[in-house]
Amino acid sequence: MIAALLFVTFLLLVGVALRVRFGIFQWLYIPASVIAGMLGLAIIQLAPATASVSTAAIAGTLSDWPNVLIAVVFAGMLLERKPAQHRENVGDVGREALMVWIIVLGQTAVGLLATWIFIQPFYDLPNSFGMLIETGFAGGHGTAAAMGEVFTHESIALIGGRDLGILMATVGLVYGVISGIGWINLGARRGWFPTTRIDKNAPLLDSPLDSLSSDATAPPPPRVPIGYATIRGETLDPLLLQALWLMTAFGIGMAMQQVVLMAAGAADNWFASDTLRDAANQQLSTRLSFSRILDFPLFIYTLFGGLIVRRCTRLLGCEDRIDSESIGRLSSAAMDVLVVAAIASLNIAAVATMIVPFSILAIVGAIWTGVCLLLISRWILPRDHWFELGLINYGMSTGVTATGFVLLRLVDPDLETDAAENYALAAPLSAPFIGGGMLTIGLPLLVLERIPLGITSLAAAAIVACLIVVGRRWQQTATV
Repeated sequence: MIAALLFVTFLLLVGVALRVRFGIFQWLYIPASVIAGMLGLAIIQLAPATASVSTAAIAGTLSDWPNVLIAVVFAGMLLERKPAQHRENVGDVGREALMVWIIVLGQTAVGLLATWIFIQPFYDLPNSFGMLIETGFAGGHGTAAAMGEVFTHESIALIGGRDLGILMATVGLVYGVISGIGWINLGARRGWFPTTRIDKNAPLLDSPLDSLSSDATAPPPPRVPIGYATIRGETLDPLLLQALWLMTAFGIGMAMQQVVLMAAGAADNWFASDTLRDAANQQLSTRLSFSRILDFPLFIYTLFGGLIVRRCTRLLGCEDRIDSESIGRLSSAAMDVLVVAAIASLNIAAVATMIVPFSILAIVGAIWTGVCLLLISRWILPRDHWFELGLINYGMSTGVTATGFVLLRLVDPDLETDAAENYALAAPLSAPFIGGGMLTIGLPLLVLERIPLGITSLAAAAIVACLIVVGRRWQQTATV
């Protein structure tokens, strides 16, 4: 833990120095945290196995950080906003949920179509091979591991399915970060988001080394406060008090999650069946259980934990003890560390088999995610932050939610839009079913190997097309 913390500290300091020294990083809108993460990934992959401090152990520690840090960020999201500042919009959340369904079902549809048209005529592979895009891109490594049991079922018999899924997840993670930065640069130059958000602190960041070559008589850049004290220093450090509010919201979220999971476990035990199942059907049964359906990510619960803390302090008459600026800075700090941990801990060591059909699926999946971000998101998502919300979805659909927030951090560093909030509130409408949910497990076992692939792939494509039409009309209605 300490070694990982010192490693991240070193990476961030080097990242800041490189960001300040080389203008190309500023021109590309690449923050120090992304530079630090890429540097960390290179060090971890290239360091010799005999190193005194095991880089593998550090990577293993860092891989656990993103899920926790995302929860911290969401804990501060509603905590730092007063109730009057909440811009809750049921329509925005509903369209975001619909967009996630379009992205993930679209990954299944294009994967099945590619398998039917381009792969099966030349390779003897099962229909379920087309599920690899959703398994790896939207599902991630956890779903790839679970789907390994499904792919080895006698009705599918996809040998090496688990390794292919993990490789697809790894490719998605790396591709999501690199291509996402490219789309952000395109968006900055096309005016898809206000670049003032990322330019406004540039003088502060660039001044130390820039001053070496600039006019020494130039006035120093303006400084802005990052927070305000709400309590006397002799009582408690004011910044520590804000950290306590944030961690209280986090703790309430964890408690809420545990209560829900305990209730779900009790319900599963009540309705449990003694019928023996093979490993693949056991995976399907698990996805159909109450525990799986209600197993929402921790960040959803901590989001409401922040709201509970804000409302409780309001009822107790001490709401003014919460400093929104300080909470925002703490959340942003957690986001920067999240970015470093998520990138540096990428697992790029996977066994590559069936390289040609695998590459076909990876390319098709990459094209689809790009279409969803650049075109369909504009049709369906809220017009004032379609690109920011689309970036979160883009990261989610190419690996993990942490990737989405890596990208969001570049265009909305202070979370000024409702993008993250919309994403969190919409997650329960999709997470239990797709991207590693019930449908992901059920389709290969119950449908794909029993119905001709041409029928299922065309049906999936038709469903996605209908959802796009519905979403586009929904947005048009909402903006009238």
